[in-house]
Amino acid sequence: MKKLIYTLTMLAALVIVSVSTAQAQTSNQQTVIATIPFAFSAGKTNLPAGKYTFTVVNPSSDRRVLEIRNVAGHATALVQTNNVHGILADNAKLVFERYDDQYFFTQAQLPGDATSLAAIRSRSERKHMIANAAKKSVIVISAG
Repeated sequence: MKKLIYTLTMLAALVIVSVSTAQAQTSNQQTVIATIPFAFSAGKTNLPAGKYTFTVVNPSSDRRVLEIRNVAGHATALVQTNNVHGILADNAKLVFERYDDQYFFTQAQLPGDATSLAAIRSRSERKHMIANAAKKSVIVISAG
């Protein structure tokens, strides 16, 4: 009987350690670092060109929020997103839409995830979409 209790206790400890390790690995994948070579808008915030971290603030939520932070600490934006189901990605992808000379952050896909995070379009972006529908182009930056 003592051997059975010992075995069950060790098995429970092993499961707890495995779950903790899986959560730590998952949280590491919730950040993407990329150099953005142009100024862009994210939500209501205008951000300069530079190196940025894109971090999921609330990974367990259905409506995840991305924090876009300049590595130098000069600018930050919080962007509410909707989940878009797609194809599993090996690498992170950041998608920007361009209207004339204005870029808008529109989507992020984290490595190893089949769900993309689509930014909710700002009023300014919707205005540019209507005025320049034919001139829209998509820029994708793939980050390691």
